[in-house]
Amino acid sequence: MSKVDITSIQDHYGVAFPQEYLDFQQTNSGSSFNLMESGEVSDWQIRFSVMDDQFITNNIQMVDEVNPDPKRIIPIAWSVSSGNNYLLDYRKNSASPAILLMEHEEAIVREDAESETDTLEEAQRLMEGNVREIADSFASFIAKLSADQPL
Repeated sequence: MSKVDITSIQDHYGVAFPQEYLDFQQTNSGSSFNLMESGEVSDWQIRFSVMDDQFITNNIQMVDEVNPDPKRIIPIAWSVSSGNNYLLDYRKNSASPAILLMEHEEAIVREDAESETDTLEEAQRLMEGNVREIADSFASFIAKLSADQPL
């Protein structure tokens, strides 16, 4: 994770990442986490995307076709076990983006959304159904994570 890569990624998306996210990336690179909700594991083996020269390309290839707003909703992590994606949502608050969950099994591809609807607005509404907010900030998201313990 170099400053050049971080700057390049932020410039591409036109955002500044929350400092908590950058700090977390710095200290937890390569770690795996479980998402805890109501005292239970709701998703496991969550890994954060490496912030390198492939970050943007990986998002384009792996997530953008199901992402309702690829320039303002940025994938940052995924669950190895479920395929779910975790994303920073800059649409409402650019200083403190919310965290969205995109459930892999439920997400509709943009091309399908457009072919199933009469207007681009209707297709966009379908795409919005691909994500739901699970935390109002990165700090509140990481508070829901626990280190994944290897078996």
